[in-house]
Amino acid sequence: MIKRSWKSILAGIAMVGGMTAANTVYAYDGCGSAGCGDCQQCEQIFADAGQKLTDQLAGMSCCGNGCCEQQSCCAPASVCDPGCSAPCGDILGDACGESCGEGCGGSEADDRFLGLFGDWGHGVTLGGWTQFGYQSGPDGAFSGNGAFNNVNFGPGAGLSNSKEWNNFQLNQQGLYLNKTADGSNGLGLGFRAEMIYGVDGNEAQSFGNQPGRFDFNPDWNHGIYEYALPQLYAEAAIGDLSVKVGHFYTIVGYEVIPSGGNFFLSRQLTFYNSEPFTHTGALATYKAGDNLSVMGGWTAGMDTGFNRLNGGSSFLGGFIYNISESTALTYTMTAGNLGWRGDGSINSIILTQSWSDKFSTVHQFDVLSSNLGTPGNNFASTGVADNSTGLINYAFYTINDKLKAGIRQEWYKADGTSYNTMTYGVNITPMDKLVIRPEIRQMWAPGAVNTAAAPGHDDLFNSTVFGIDAIITY
Repeated sequence: MIKRSWKSILAGIAMVGGMTAANTVYAYDGCGSAGCGDCQQCEQIFADAGQKLTDQLAGMSCCGNGCCEQQSCCAPASVCDPGCSAPCGDILGDACGESCGEGCGGSEADDRFLGLFGDWGHGVTLGGWTQFGYQSGPDGAFSGNGAFNNVNFGPGAGLSNSKEWNNFQLNQQGLYLNKTADGSNGLGLGFRAEMIYGVDGNEAQSFGNQPGRFDFNPDWNHGIYEYALPQLYAEAAIGDLSVKVGHFYTIVGYEVIPSGGNFFLSRQLTFYNSEPFTHTGALATYKAGDNLSVMGGWTAGMDTGFNRLNGGSSFLGGFIYNISESTALTYTMTAGNLGWRGDGSINSIILTQSWSDKFSTVHQFDVLSSNLGTPGNNFASTGVADNSTGLINYAFYTINDKLKAGIRQEWYKADGTSYNTMTYGVNITPMDKLVIRPEIRQMWAPGAVNTAAAPGHDDLFNSTVFGIDAIITY
């Protein structure tokens, strides 16, 4: 999935504050003490010390750890960075937002608090996240808390009664080993291997494969819990160009598979039903200027893991353009033979606006068009849309450094029927690396007919669901 600097103003404030504090502290023990030489030499020592502290503070931010480029990454919605203004990992699919665990919001000492986790040296990082959650009812997600079969998701899977709601359960246990390719000094090489286990495991599996291939295998499923390997790729970079080859998260859309990269526990209907999750292929990213990054490559359809179902062959690409320091426009798409979704295209446009240090908005417009449709094969009967349109709007407000509020409105029209959701929630950060996310999700679709919902929830898309989860990153 992906998967991201928006903190430039906040990071600048932190750096200035850090330098001021450093000079104040060291001045007391410097020129005012007998242990220091002449004042000119002492002032240089103070300046060096202040710069070191400034660099350290900058490195503690998402955009200072090398995983983000100017104005292209950090989000308002990421649990690893509550100060950002648009979700980490929604676009470039780099290490920052995909797990929200690679140094985001913490120092190197913090990252090592579990011993093996953190920087292994030479740019290699081991990290992960743990998410436990609860939802009072199904919400239309194919991950089992409302809709799709968690073993045979794909063509003809349809809706099922897998019960992953009204339980306190492990949603995601993620682990990754990562080395970001650095091309600033010539050719740089990198890689990423990532594993997810939990009730969300099936959504990260390569369900666009032929059954039994890679992680789309019944042996990887254990009741409502599943294993997945959503990312396994090598990367090379030189200068402003980087290329990844292998299995990776999509760049299409705003929300991402690793839950910590999103503000809400629940997901868009558009995300679940009309966007790819993973690809196998090659993707190049080129920084064409200070304000523009361009992406393009080839994939074996969508939701594939080292396999080509029905001869899948498609283009994946787009661009990120930073209109100003507070406004960014992103366009991503995939088109061609999409494999299990037939021939067609998916286009996504995202406009992110930071109105102030506390308030930001995100606006997304998605269109899916495919030739998948056959008599009786539509979203209402099988949960797989032939054609759809999604319009999603977010608003985020930072109340203080421990509490952030958000709202998400979605209109999703699939195969002629409109579905609506409204989600209200807060992110509570009682301590570093821990976020708690309660939410209320309202759904209404007066024209929808869904006879395959979970027992007791026959009117799936006309209901209200309460959810809460907690995510620990390391």
